[in-house]
Amino acid sequence: MELVVDARELKEWVYLLDKLVGTTEPTARFLSFFYRDGLWVSASDNCAKVEIFLGEIPRFEDSRIVSLDLVKYFLSDVKVSDVRITVLQERLVLKAGNEVLDVRCKTGEIPPGDGEEEFLCTLTKREFEGALNFASSNLDEGEFLILLFEEKDVLMFGASTGIMTLAQISTIPKKPFSTKIPYVTVRHIFKAFQRLDVQTLDFYEKSGKLVVKYPHFVMEVCGDEVSEEEIKKLKSLLEEKTAERIEARRQVLTKLVRKAAVLSRGDYATISRRGESLKVQVKRKNLSYTAELFVESGRDFVVVFPSKKLRSALARMDTERIFLEITERFLKISNFSGTRVIYLELEEFF
Repeated sequence: MELVVDARELKEWVYLLDKLVGTTEPTARFLSFFYRDGLWVSASDNCAKVEIFLGEIPRFEDSRIVSLDLVKYFLSDVKVSDVRITVLQERLVLKAGNEVLDVRCKTGEIPPGDGEEEFLCTLTKREFEGALNFASSNLDEGEFLILLFEEKDVLMFGASTGIMTLAQISTIPKKPFSTKIPYVTVRHIFKAFQRLDVQTLDFYEKSGKLVVKYPHFVMEVCGDEVSEEEIKKLKSLLEEKTAERIEARRQVLTKLVRKAAVLSRGDYATISRRGESLKVQVKRKNLSYTAELFVESGRDFVVVFPSKKLRSALARMDTERIFLEITERFLKISNFSGTRVIYLELEEFF
């Protein structure tokens, strides 16, 4: 069974799959070639799985599993226009010009391709990618991104100790859907999407999993359903009433938070306001740091924040000017449209 494919396209697909599987789990760094009305190649980081259609080919049984790194290296400096893929009983052969990679491979089961999918919505890759990048900016390994398809929006929450992020995309999903995605997989998905040269993506729900599609491309992402109680709690953040608003330049606040993160070694720092003075402070056993900005007088407060996580979130808030908004429970830092928000819990008022 043979198929000739465009060498540049195959290389780009393999590099995308390389970003998806990442480097943290060596056992995931394999490609699976299988037949499903044609030749497909797939890879998974054990949560997110991507399947890519390569072209029509005679039917064969089982999948052929080969090292992703071998295929990636073979294609890395290929100069010819086409690559010939030959699927044999226990071997996979790639031929590019005068170069041939003949790999003895394992055989495995063909991934199931059935199951009912329900359409959710279509989003531009750019807006989904940007929201994903911002909402996961404050997360660490072991934490989760919460994704909600609601009546008029897609909401992404990055829930972490001491800081919450929210990214909002205006659209009208066909049905409600919620999922929790592990942080490591979120970053893998983001890096994979950066290699995907498309304008829009279609989103589906399938047996409780999120499915993302584009012609010849299918991504399926594991996740846990979000409880109604947790959804209600998260959506209550959107109802926080702003009592006071301060306008500021993001670059100025980012600079001060970056310094606080370095001096505190990524630990906690404070933002406080008393009168017309807004301060960013670090206090450690062997040092103290204070940066002062002058603002309009208003309600005095103190916020204790994880400096490394706030630095990361501010860096991915793509705007020149920001709002610092005081609500009953939070200091909110947002862009002007309110589609990117950072929530820091107020510790106390003076």
